[in-house]
Amino acid sequence: MNNREQLMCAIRRRPPVERIPYTYEARAEAETIFRRYLGLRADQSVAEYFGCNSFTTLWRGLGKSFALPERQARNRAAEPGVMIDIWGCRRENVRAGTALYSEITHHPLAAAETVADVEAHDWPRPDELALPDVPAGLDLAAWKKDQVVLEMSFIGPFGIAWAMLGMEKMMLDLAINPAVVEAVVAKVEEFTLGCLERIFAKYPGMIDLIGSGDDYGTQNGLLISNDMIGRFFMPSLKRHFDLGRRHGVIGYHHCCGAIFDMIPQFIEAGVEVLNPIQTSAAGMDPARLKRAYGQQLCFHGGMDIQQTLVRGSPADVRAEVRSRIDTLGPEGYILAPSHVLQPDTPPANLAAMYEEVQNYGKQVALGG
Repeated sequence: MNNREQLMCAIRRRPPVERIPYTYEARAEAETIFRRYLGLRADQSVAEYFGCNSFTTLWRGLGKSFALPERQARNRAAEPGVMIDIWGCRRENVRAGTALYSEITHHPLAAAETVADVEAHDWPRPDELALPDVPAGLDLAAWKKDQVVLEMSFIGPFGIAWAMLGMEKMMLDLAINPAVVEAVVAKVEEFTLGCLERIFAKYPGMIDLIGSGDDYGTQNGLLISNDMIGRFFMPSLKRHFDLGRRHGVIGYHHCCGAIFDMIPQFIEAGVEVLNPIQTSAAGMDPARLKRAYGQQLCFHGGMDIQQTLVRGSPADVRAEVRSRIDTLGPEGYILAPSHVLQPDTPPANLAAMYEEVQNYGKQVALGG
């Protein structure tokens, strides 16, 4: 089975045939450390070395990304390490230890008090999105035979809303000025849903999954109540996944934190693959997750980056790999770290994780 067949087998919650699929994602700084530890060639990646499965994006196949060129050129900041995104949020590079992160330092709707204030903002339009033509001679269908295409660029009613309003203001507005939040979510959806409609029309049959990355959880519970999530954000998410379903596309959602109690809302909205399964958060016991939601969801993630991968021994890591496969798998599970690997991850633990999933994942799949 190739990469696509292995991943789609898990996504469709079928028993694995050859192995438990597994993926890799790391900060660039961590990748450098891992490559040095493994002694890789200049042209060899960590994912390639360990034979990892991978999702891809359509623009990689096209060789050119989706863009809003005029808006992006107009918003370009003069200062190094600063960018203005398509929503008008200012983002600056901030260093934390050896890693570099992008943080929002200006929220364009921080002063919005009325729906009129929201509507007066310079919102991006779907017709601004430049969709590259398929290059002459490129057979996208042939390229896709080994690929699973996951498009995560255009959904995020919660994350985009707080980025534009500011987290504190949005939290207050949810309670005392809900019309402002509703107006922001509606304007965001007008753009994101419109973009997806154009993408599906331009590249029929080329996208397998559409995903969103809104984080509703903290270490110990939800950021806001289940009722508020259901009122303000889930209807928009569902409309995106409903659109995808009409085009044969599967719903994927990344949501960190202690989210056990809101997972039914994700399922109702159309989520079929849930990531990253932060098992160290409250209530996110893997066996409990599998019992409650294993018939409706494929789980992607689960390897604890807060404790085991960072502070445990290689033996601890190997034991957790086996435990995750036994509880979240074998069907409907893609093993991966519970978030992007950070530079403080011991390389020996990285190696232990992927060596163990190679060996034990194959053993389980083959019925050993």
